[in-house]
Amino acid sequence: MNATRVRHLENALGLFDQMRKKETPFLPLDLFLRRYFQAHRFLDGADRAWVAEKTYELYRWRGLLDHVSTPPHNWVNRMRTFFTSDRWRSQTQNPNLPHHVRCSFPKELFARMEGSLGTKAAREVCDVLNEPAMTFLRVNTARIPRDKVFSFLSARSVPVEKTLNSKMGLLLASKQKLLELPEYKLGYFEIQDESSQLIAQQVDAKPGELAMDFCAGSGGKTLAIAPKMLNKGHVFMHDNRDMKLFEAKKRLRRAGIANYTLLPPMHPLLPKLRGRMDWVLVDAPC
Repeated sequence: MNATRVRHLENALGLFDQMRKKETPFLPLDLFLRRYFQAHRFLDGADRAWVAEKTYELYRWRGLLDHVSTPPHNWVNRMRTFFTSDRWRSQTQNPNLPHHVRCSFPKELFARMEGSLGTKAAREVCDVLNEPAMTFLRVNTARIPRDKVFSFLSARSVPVEKTLNSKMGLLLASKQKLLELPEYKLGYFEIQDESSQLIAQQVDAKPGELAMDFCAGSGGKTLAIAPKMLNKGHVFMHDNRDMKLFEAKKRLRRAGIANYTLLPPMHPLLPKLRGRMDWVLVDAPC
């Protein structure tokens, strides 16, 4: 096993835990990893992909790993159990363990899901959430049709499929290095879950109208809403996390979208906009 990768995996996991205890609100794991890799630029693409994948997997299975590992419960012991063998995975089917332990979910959260869905359905939902996330792309249809991006990626041997529900979506059959592709740098597509694409498609903002993305985050749904407005009218983006809005600014610039205003918390324009919007999108929690 690559010692450099293992060292950075342990370091990233430990630093993220420290940040969660000290900072309120703390960065989500994806943004934390982005910052970590920016601070460790000597890690190549393969190293970063491995560290990121194992970080997510270890966090998903933290509860079960704590149950089967010897104390104390720390990342050194969890990683030892995780990498020594796959025998710990068989505990997901152990009928003698509580359901929340078997699926590595917080006890209180699983109890609420069980009360709402029933035990069987709650386990099925947890099992799905424990799977690695699929990668969806959203095509910037204001610049290029989905069929052309599909053809570009296929010609580069990127295994990709058209999504059934989103008219601007593509599904990657396997993880690829997308951020270096010229189509990405030209703003032809963004990485975005199909569910977020479908939410944004419910906002049929037309040129000249005003729209508010109230939980804008890093701008994913705004990127889906704004192209239909043809840079006419305006999209206002609010979020209580300034850093998320900063990320949105870079993404919007790459996509060629100019008709927007960022509204961090307590922005003086917020009360003046009340009642003036043609569309308001609240995707919470975001």
